[in-house]
Amino acid sequence: LTCTHASNMEHFPLLVLVTTLLLFAASAPASCSSGWSDGDDSVDRPNGDLPGMPITLGDKDLPSSCAKLCAERGAPNCVAWAYVKPNCSGSGPSPLCYLKQTVTSQVLNQCRVSGLMNVNLLPPKFRPLPVGSVQPTGWLGAQLRLQADGLSGHLPLFWGDVMDSVWVGGSADVGLHERTPYWLNGFVPLAYQLGDPKLISKVQEYVSYILEHQAQDGWLGPEDISDGNAYWSKYPLLMSLRQYYEANSSDTRVLPAMLKFLKAAQTKLFTVPLGNSWSGARWQDLVLTIHWLLDYHADEQFLWDLAETLHDTGFDWKKWFTNASFPKVPVTDPATLYTHGVNNGQAIKSEGVWYRQSHNSTDVDSCYKRMQLLDQYHGQASGVFACDEHLAGTMPSRGTELCTVVETMYSYEMLFSVIGDPKFAERAEKVCYNALPATITPDMWAHQYLQQSNGVNSMVSDDHVWTHDGPDSTLFGLAPNYGCCTANFNQGWPKFVQHVLMTSSASAPDLVVSMYAPVSMAHPLSFPSSGAKVSSFEMATEYPFGEEVVISAVCEGVGGRGVGLQLRIPSWAVGATVQVNSSTPQSTVPGTFHAVQCQYSTVVKLNFPMSVRVERRYNNSISVFRGYVHANIHTTAPKCGRIIVLNTIVQGCTALLLISEGNFLTANKHTGWYVFVLGLQNQQTHTITNMLYVVHADLFSMDS
Repeated sequence: LTCTHASNMEHFPLLVLVTTLLLFAASAPASCSSGWSDGDDSVDRPNGDLPGMPITLGDKDLPSSCAKLCAERGAPNCVAWAYVKPNCSGSGPSPLCYLKQTVTSQVLNQCRVSGLMNVNLLPPKFRPLPVGSVQPTGWLGAQLRLQADGLSGHLPLFWGDVMDSVWVGGSADVGLHERTPYWLNGFVPLAYQLGDPKLISKVQEYVSYILEHQAQDGWLGPEDISDGNAYWSKYPLLMSLRQYYEANSSDTRVLPAMLKFLKAAQTKLFTVPLGNSWSGARWQDLVLTIHWLLDYHADEQFLWDLAETLHDTGFDWKKWFTNASFPKVPVTDPATLYTHGVNNGQAIKSEGVWYRQSHNSTDVDSCYKRMQLLDQYHGQASGVFACDEHLAGTMPSRGTELCTVVETMYSYEMLFSVIGDPKFAERAEKVCYNALPATITPDMWAHQYLQQSNGVNSMVSDDHVWTHDGPDSTLFGLAPNYGCCTANFNQGWPKFVQHVLMTSSASAPDLVVSMYAPVSMAHPLSFPSSGAKVSSFEMATEYPFGEEVVISAVCEGVGGRGVGLQLRIPSWAVGATVQVNSSTPQSTVPGTFHAVQCQYSTVVKLNFPMSVRVERRYNNSISVFRGYVHANIHTTAPKCGRIIVLNTIVQGCTALLLISEGNFLTANKHTGWYVFVLGLQNQQTHTITNMLYVVHADLFSMDS
């Protein structure tokens, strides 16, 4: 794949053919490290010129001639160039060329074309397979089927913000116009992962309407917002189109529509900047799509420039996630877009995304810093952080918005892709297996707006501990508090499925198992650079409930090497083993990758011992885990109870042990879990404070 300039529409038939092949191959995308010779039309980078500028070009010379002169000077002598169009707003009859020794900021200038030299995106460590390549099986397949049969598959049939959305000619989904794009961002991969013809037909119906009603100037969707918020809803829309194209690359409308919109957005940004807006807070989500286009489909200078503008004018999350700026207590006032929980969840990945373009290692450092700050000052046992609309501290009764859960998952999935550290995949898995299902009903027909680690009821309550959201926030319903989560929760499970398997960007043919769940590959995966191929792949497991994972794969390689399998070993899995075929099980190192070879028909068995462990958290309380799973109690009122007064005085209080004598305690004996309430009675006031305890038999003796 050579440097194809997608602005020239006659190149698109070849472009579509080539990218279709890429979808089924794990080859690294092409990049044009020498720069884009066509340049960025109507954009200038003033100042920073080399001595002796400008150079007068021939009357028929194009911007590529200026780019060629810069390339001949070479870096660091020439790092950018600007072409002056002839006979444009007072310019002479011959085009001019300015060669530059420094890269300066962009300005809009209809008479200029500019470009950069020697720029390229760093490859991510790992790349997810295209949408639809990984299919859920076993319990995970049943989970996604529940989602399709629940809210996800039925929102376009009855919920106005999707069924009657302005995106498809209706009058609903007003304001930010984000709900239909939110829904599509999860519904598109869900449809293709399940291979469901009815769901795919609904996807195509929505995508076709949106593409067929693109404005002449390239704008997609409604254009009735006059400030920086005008761009935000387009971020999840372009993610949806990107996923749709990965699953359906024969639709030749998609790439031209995306490029045309992005050029329109770039032009608009010069007069309507991001500012203090949702668009400014979430700039990294659009940069992700831009980088995807640069990786696979379009070598365009304007895409690089647009990503630069979004970063430079969007929120400075790198500064926010520092000890000096970050709030260390629950936020009251002022509550801003910086303190907003979902914005922080999306921002976890911002510098990881930008690192591919900046090449600045401090951006990677910032990714670890924000993980540490969120955990330390607002972290919850489920792996997310408290944000009942805004950052809310570590108290387990404070809430976390469902949108924050799915955005946090996706951020950690992307950080793992870019940086390759197993701890990011481990965190995404932990959030997925705890926080995501905890806040949605088992049939996936209702959800909470806020979940609580210590949630004792689900009801409309005017007297509540959370501070920024309404009284129905913990109620399970269609759209409690706000409707954004009704649309946005759809991305959680499908994007998890998409990131279970990845390929390595290194030259060696490696398939990476980043997270564990029952999945299979829909079609063979080839590694053109080595000639290797994975003909079939299936991972069978009851994980995270069961300890065993069995991978069955057929691999073909050159020179007897086959295909490498990189298996992530969870940090808690002390004593985990890996066995290849009938060989002796191998020991592993927790928190690292364990590499094995897949050659011909290969069976890999992993065993992850899931011992019970505890973590000390808020007010020295204990959270109980088995493997990744955070223990929770489904409470029912005991039939009766008896109080035992213990001969123990604790700091002026008498300890009272209330033991339930009904189904409550009996049911838990079968699994070794014991549940009791310890009450502390103040000897002076006689008031009682009750604490609920969950203890496993492995941790104490009933006799004592």
